[in-house]
Amino acid sequence: MEFHQRRKPTPSVPILPLIDILTILLIFFVVTTQFKKKKHTLEVQLPTSNGAPITLTISDTAILAISQDGQYSLNEVQVGSDELLKFLSFYKEDNPNAKFIIEQDKLTPEEYEVFAADMIHKAGFSDVSKRVLLEGEEQ
Repeated sequence: MEFHQRRKPTPSVPILPLIDILTILLIFFVVTTQFKKKKHTLEVQLPTSNGAPITLTISDTAILAISQDGQYSLNEVQVGSDELLKFLSFYKEDNPNAKFIIEQDKLTPEEYEVFAADMIHKAGFSDVSKRVLLEGEEQ
């Protein structure tokens, strides 16, 4: 006697209902997502610069010193902030490949340093470095 064997159904995953569910979940997450803004613990106003990035290199050709109250001195010659660009342009005529070191008082606001770097760049110089004291180093 022959018995009729039932065929086992092949397992399959219904794709179309899954696509519908995934679409609904995607819409839900997009609508309910809250984009958080970056929170700072301190209110900081950063200085601005109009110049391009400056390559920082170590050199000792010209020293631009900046005092706490915004007075500039190029190789021990006092220069006002309104005359700095003109003075640097004249300096470029005599020293076209000059390299600068910026030295500033530790209480000098950053905007004076950024202004000086911007003026150096506008005058046509590209090599600027900043001098700081390392631990144990004397002035």
